[in-house]
Formats: sequence, C-alpha cells, structure tokens
Amino acid sequence: MAVVLAAVAGLGLATPALAQSPAWTPLPGLQLTGKGPAEVWGLAANPADPQQLLAATSRGVYSSQDGGQSWSTTSVRSWTWQVAYAQGQAFAATETRGIYRNSGSGWVQDNLGLGSLDVRAIAASPTAVVVGTNSGVYVSGTGLGWQPAGLQGVSVSSVAITSASPLSVMAGSDSQISSTNLYMNGAAATSRAWQAVTGADPQGAPVFAIGVGPLARGATAAPVLVGTLKGLFSTTDGGANWQQVNLADGALWTVNTIAFDPLNPSVVYVGGDNGGSSGGGLQRSLDGGSSWMPYQQGLPATDVTGLLAESTNPVTVLAAVWRPVAQSGTAAKLVDTSAPGPVPLQPSSATSPIPISPPPTPAPTSTPAPHPRSRGSSLQIPAWAPPAAAAVVLVLVVATVMALRRRRERLDAEAPP
Repeated sequence: MAVVLAAVAGLGLATPALAQSPAWTPLPGLQLTGKGPAEVWGLAANPADPQQLLAATSRGVYSSQDGGQSWSTTSVRSWTWQVAYAQGQAFAATETRGIYRNSGSGWVQDNLGLGSLDVRAIAASPTAVVVGTNSGVYVSGTGLGWQPAGLQGVSVSSVAITSASPLSVMAGSDSQISSTNLYMNGAAATSRAWQAVTGADPQGAPVFAIGVGPLARGATAAPVLVGTLKGLFSTTDGGANWQQVNLADGALWTVNTIAFDPLNPSVVYVGGDNGGSSGGGLQRSLDGGSSWMPYQQGLPATDVTGLLAESTNPVTVLAAVWRPVAQSGTAAKLVDTSAPGPVPLQPSSATSPIPISPPPTPAPTSTPAPHPRSRGSSLQIPAWAPPAAAAVVLVLVVATVMALRRRRERLDAEAPP
C-alpha cells in the first residue's frame, strides 16, 4: 500500500479517500459505570456553546464541558433514550420517568400532560419540542407542559420536525411490522390527524431513524432521510415522492441514526448495526444522500448507535458506538475538514414558541414495553401476570377449604355415636 501511495503521489494525483479524509478520535472519558450492558443511545450539543455536550445512556445522562474529552454523571440516572437542547434548555427522554428538563439550575421532571412516561424520542426547534412516547406523540412550546398530538397507542421510536411554521412532524415506529410505521402531521401544534407515509415505508417496515436537513435558500422543502428495516429512503419535496438509496460497498446493515450538517444539507452521515451483532458501520454523503462512502476510520467499534453533527465550521461530528466484546458503549469525535463548508440557508419565519394548553390527564404509565433497540433493559412483567397469580392463589385456597371440609365431614361420619 505504501508503494502504491508513493507512486500516486509521484504522479501528482490526489487521493482524498486515503490521504485527506480525517480519522475519528476516540473519547475514552465517556466510561459508563455499573453492572450489565451499558449503551450510549444519543448525543446533543448546546448551540450556544458546542463544548457543552450531553450523552443519553442506559445509565442516565452524562455531561461534558470540554467537547467530550471528559464526562461526568448527572442527577438523571434512569435509562435515557435521547437528549436535546432547545430555547436555552436541555431535555432528556427517559424510559420510565418521562421528561427531564434543565434550564440552568439542575434537572427536574416535567411531565404535565404526558400520558406515558416511556419517552423514546425527542426533536427540538426554536419554537417547539416534540416527543415520541410508547403511546403517541406530544408537543410543547417551551417544555413546560405537554399537549397530545395524536398516534395514541402507537409506540413512537423516532420523531423529526420537518417544518417549524406551521409545525410539521414526521414520526416512526419500530415495534412491529404493520400496515404502516411512518406518519406525517403537517399541523402538529393544532391537529391530531396523521397521514401514513407509504413511499418510505414498504410493507410497513419498522422505522429506526428519521433525519431532516437544513432548508437551503431557494429550496421549498428540507431534505429528509428515513432508515427502515427495508433500507434507506430520501425525499426532497416534503414527502410527496421518495427514492430508495443504497449505501456504499453493498452495505446491508440497518441505518438507525442520521445526522445532517446543520449548516449544509448536502453533508449527511448515517450509522447502524446488524441488529446487535457486529458488522455495522458509518458512511458519509456529500450530495444530500444520493451517493455514499465509508467513513469509519478510527472508530472504536463499527456498531453505531447515535450521531451528532454540530453547527461548527468545519462541521464537528460525534458518534456513539457499541462494543460487543466489552458490552459497553463509548463515543468518538471527528472534525470533518474534508466536507464542504456552510451554504446560505432559508431564514425561519417562526420566532416564538407555539402556545399549548396541556389538558388534565390520568396518571401516566411508567411500565415500558420492550423495545427492539434495548440491550439489557430491566425485566418486563406482563400485565396479565399479577391477576393470573391472584386467581391461582384463590383457586388453591378454595380447594384447600373444600378438602378440609370433606375431611371433617368424613371424620364426623366415621366417629362412634
């Protein structure tokens, strides 16, 4: 290989894939403590200070103040699916305790209006925060209270805001193969009506990830990528038409995380795995998802569970990975100096948070259903188990009483007068 590179260099030919692509730098400071498998599910950066990072893990929320070089635990210790920043606040979506919010003075639970405490996904914009739960979608303007937005009864594994004004949301479910697992709502702030999106969801394949790029100046819709069990699909016209796209080198692993460069919709990264076994990867596209190239040199492992692209120039990317041998997750970082820089973007017309009125709701359920992505989650007790056990005990008690009564009657009959 060295001889070939020397010969190419001698001819004055560029070798961007081999010589110019930057390598990933592991972040060994993210060490998850505790017994059992420990996974990193998601990452988020503070737009006001990209050095401030959050990691959603099966051990709770971890934070970094130095760009990921060192990490510390927070007061959120429950299994956390996703983290996000919006409107100067941080949000954490947990499996059993709903939403945690941090406005600068510490983490507090904020579940007013939520009908389920198993919050699986979160998407944020300057005007709204949207969460997907084990039973439906909820929206909030500021994170202070939540309003049902429909899909109750559907386990929503991914949500994405495709337009801030009006609030347009796309949601996906990975719980089972059904008639459809991908939905769209063009007015989620005021309507609970969702339409099935069939072009990116063949045969109702489970949906694992939804990624939305920034809106370039002059464009009418932001690019969207959807990762499903049947492959990766893209649209550039608001979901009216979809195309299936193929990863490089015939990669067949499932895309379960997508990150667009926030300053350039042409630059996008995807990562995935083979359903828990080794053999996943990370790839990059410089044309909005039409073509791809492997982009995982230096990653601590190839099973990618989360991606984050920061609003920096050049773009900074963080990847969460799963190490099957160590049964633990960690992260890596890359400053992508080989990607094109920012492009002019369409300014947003929405500036203030959407108003909501969270209605009174019953006490939310805190018993999560098992999810396809879970590794080593807590044991789930079926809902029918306690009543069934009680019925068995009752039958045994009645049978014992009847047996004792028959024995008493027999003894009375056999006793001498």
